[in-house]
Amino acid sequence: MSRAYRIQLSESLQRHLKVEDGFKAGLDILDVLPRENMAALLREELARRGFEETEDGIMVRIEEDGTEVSVNPADFTATVRRAAEEDLNIRRDGIERSYTPNDADATERLRKRLQSELETGAEERRQELQTEVTDALEQRLIDLRPELDAVSHTVVATALKQKAASLGEIREIDEDVDAGTLTIRIEV
Repeated sequence: MSRAYRIQLSESLQRHLKVEDGFKAGLDILDVLPRENMAALLREELARRGFEETEDGIMVRIEEDGTEVSVNPADFTATVRRAAEEDLNIRRDGIERSYTPNDADATERLRKRLQSELETGAEERRQELQTEVTDALEQRLIDLRPELDAVSHTVVATALKQKAASLGEIREIDEDVDAGTLTIRIEV
């Protein structure tokens, strides 16, 4: 009868995890004026709300929670992105039995099993982090939607007022922001 030997190993994994998620949607902006004029009005309204223009003409604002909100005035699209990073350091210990002293095959089997467990643990944490980012992004989208709708409304209302002024003399403007209505009476 052979004597059993115990092989004991420790393996560790260090990894930098980075996950991100984003959402892109169009803004409800009618082409009341030429596209360039509408884009200029959109830039002005976004700048008033704390957005800054990048070199490529995109308006960007970074929220306190790290969410990036960007609007492309050229095509009236808004993109909301969120990212997270984490340094992962995990360790696994394992034991394998062998009936041969210094059994290289048993040691290698144990090493592979521990490495597989580490990779599985790292992937599970990456998925958890991804879920956290996605959930936070979804909540942020709910919070941002009214503001983006208000931006669209303001831009279209301003464009309608400019268009009306170009058609004749404005006699009366009745605007109900809550209802989203705008009535302009002009004399041609």
